[in-house]
Amino acid sequence: MAKNKRDIDLKVKRDELEVVASRLFLSLGYEGTSMNMIARELGVAPNTLYWYYASKDELLVGVLNRQMSASLARLPDIADTSLADKLEWALNEFEESRELVGTVHARLEQSAVIHQWHEQFHAFVEVAVSEALQMDGVSRERASMLATVGTFVVEGLLVHPHSQQQRDAIFQWFAESTRAG
Repeated sequence: MAKNKRDIDLKVKRDELEVVASRLFLSLGYEGTSMNMIARELGVAPNTLYWYYASKDELLVGVLNRQMSASLARLPDIADTSLADKLEWALNEFEESRELVGTVHARLEQSAVIHQWHEQFHAFVEVAVSEALQMDGVSRERASMLATVGTFVVEGLLVHPHSQQQRDAIFQWFAESTRAG
């Protein structure tokens, strides 16, 4: 079915809004960025933004989904790498958004939309990692547990940065633990 102009305009406007919001959230922080600032940057009235997103939290989720989509598009590039390299890649993918990871965790109890996004994010990542481990011969139960641990490892390293040497050692330990048992 062909998209009409209104559908295309909505997508284009959301894209513009997400790009500007992402830039401001990353440079000024989530709390330091107001919807008025975003509107000013776009050259629109502040209430116009609410046609696209009902709240600043929903806009943050739009920005996070945009970043996830971009990362998922690059995922096939690392399909043949080691598990440790895949974990390193995941950490690097989210490194520039470290500030937003902190914002998500800070707002979990204050925002139902952010809490829901966070739960879905964890579920998605854990299923993807578990399936990848199972394809490498890890049992379903062990793969499920390791996927949860792997997600926490990457998330923990984003929130609590370590040296490259420490990161490498953690990723190597994790990769080796998938082969144990």
